[in-house]
Amino acid sequence: MSRNTIAVCIVKMDENFQSESIKAITKRAEERGLNVEIYNSFVELVNRDLHDKGEESIFELIDYRHLCGIILFPEKIKSSKVNEQIIRYGKEHNLPVVSIDKKIPECISITFDYVHAFEEIVEHLIKIHDCKRFYVMAGMRNNSFSDERLNAARRIIERYGLELTDDYIGYGDFWEGPTRENITRFFESGKPLPDAFVAANDTMAMVICDELGKRNIRVPEDVIVTGFDGIDMEKYAVPRLTTAETDMERSGFMAVDAILASSAGSSSPLKSFVVPFNTRYSQSCGCVGKDSLGNNAGVQYLCNTLGLTRQLINLMASMLTRMSSKKDLFSMIKEADRFRQYFYEYNDLYVCLRKEVVLEDDITSAGLVCKPERMDAVSEQSGDKQMVLMYETHNGFKPTYPLEVFMGREMLPGRGEIIDMCRNLCFIPLHVQDKVYGYIAVSVMPHQKDYDYTQLSYFSRSLSQAISFVLQIIKNQKANDKIQAANEKLESLYITDYLTGINNRRGFFKRIEELKRCGDYSAFMVASIDLNGLKLINDKFGHHEGDRAICMIADILKELMDERCVCARFGGDEFSFFKFIESPGPCEDEEFCNSLKGLVGKKNASGDMPYLFSASCGAVVVPISSIDMLDKVISQADEKMYEEKALFHRTHKEYEKRRADRNNE
Repeated sequence: MSRNTIAVCIVKMDENFQSESIKAITKRAEERGLNVEIYNSFVELVNRDLHDKGEESIFELIDYRHLCGIILFPEKIKSSKVNEQIIRYGKEHNLPVVSIDKKIPECISITFDYVHAFEEIVEHLIKIHDCKRFYVMAGMRNNSFSDERLNAARRIIERYGLELTDDYIGYGDFWEGPTRENITRFFESGKPLPDAFVAANDTMAMVICDELGKRNIRVPEDVIVTGFDGIDMEKYAVPRLTTAETDMERSGFMAVDAILASSAGSSSPLKSFVVPFNTRYSQSCGCVGKDSLGNNAGVQYLCNTLGLTRQLINLMASMLTRMSSKKDLFSMIKEADRFRQYFYEYNDLYVCLRKEVVLEDDITSAGLVCKPERMDAVSEQSGDKQMVLMYETHNGFKPTYPLEVFMGREMLPGRGEIIDMCRNLCFIPLHVQDKVYGYIAVSVMPHQKDYDYTQLSYFSRSLSQAISFVLQIIKNQKANDKIQAANEKLESLYITDYLTGINNRRGFFKRIEELKRCGDYSAFMVASIDLNGLKLINDKFGHHEGDRAICMIADILKELMDERCVCARFGGDEFSFFKFIESPGPCEDEEFCNSLKGLVGKKNASGDMPYLFSASCGAVVVPISSIDMLDKVISQADEKMYEEKALFHRTHKEYEKRRADRNNE
């Protein structure tokens, strides 16, 4: 297998540092004839909760066998477990691993010269703007990035014979809330305003400018403010910040070239590279005049962005509503195409789900397609999960829903052909909490066009939620089906005689009510049937023979039934038979009794019973108007049956003689 692909392991690719890094990496990779696969989570994996566990699943999909190297962002991926796992697997496959923004002994490390750039900014304020009193807004306590920037500021301040006291140092944790709290406490203390606020990152610097503005303190006329890192939002700050920014293009180029050099068989030890920061002196220190026209353009851009974001949120809410209303995964995924036009930036889009997830849906799983040649290609991968390509779409072409099963390590069916066509693929997990459903894949060319990766974030999360909802609907439906089946079984037990399988007394009357609504009848017949000599059969031949005789009566009654009839065992050896009649004949009751006796006679003629099989029967036919007096009609049938049974008992001696004769033959 050719190794011509670099894996980039990253989080929050929608942020400026990460997106600029990816742009540089894909640009250099294309120049060197390499492909790039980006494995991205939209969270930093810092919370170590169930959601983070689901996000981590994207890094478990990497197939190290076809890679030529890995580029890792360990300072952005806050999970040491994920970072260590990627590095370990990379080494097991003899792959060079490049760590960006953190020095790791096992890796080729590319770091940035934060210290020198921070010193340059502080020295610029002293030499050019004659600043003597400083307030330094550091990041977190005991954080390496925060400490080195604070120490750099202190070192330059002391070099020029100035002093930085502890009451002019704040810890804003690199974020908005703590920074505002620090600035509020500073002003409440009544201490003199410094000549400059020096912030360890741009976010804190912009918050400081905002707090100063609330107090009618002008920047830079009354006090200077500087930032650091050159984040994307700084472009729209008023005033624009004096800051320092990383040379992401240079670091990306170096990462790709370092992988190629290592893959070429270089025996030199792992190297560390340091990339300088670029300082940029701007409006917040007074080196550049304020540009109201430029500021207005920035505000307009932010307003447009906010409008597009609102539109995206509404769009995803609509998509989630439509998808979540479906009762199977296939119908749900087809709804995705309604919203394809809003993701036109991405030429190729794939949705892949775990086969085990699809198998939860009987409707969708019935249409799965398995191509043996692709399954065999990676069958040697022990424990390899099977995936299903649910949805595939390309700009200018109709979407397809292949439902194709493939091995998980392949990432996509025909991955080789796809990546040769797309060059770069980005993979994003689909999950809710730690329940992992699969992933989406999109083709990207970051060095050729700017992408709104926020779209992918919203899309993947909305799709994950929709999958969760539909699976819950399927689960609930299956549970309801089981409950219904159980209820039907209970209902059947409630109305069915356990021994014979025909209706019991309750089922008899229930079924008559059902049939009454299904036809136009003029009369009905009720017959009472009673097995003769059951006690004698039980006493002489055992209860199993008695049960057998009872079941034979039930079988005979079944033979006499049609769609207008109901038969039931009322208890013991007593049976009832009911029949709706459209136009009764003159001897309907006698014909039934004769038919019954004829079938009983056939049973006797078979000769497989050690006793005389006999039953008494009484039947009556009455007008349909008597249906409301059914109990009375049954009593009439009982009376006729008892008359015949009395006749049977009067001939009991003949019955005994015939039984003895049969046994002596």
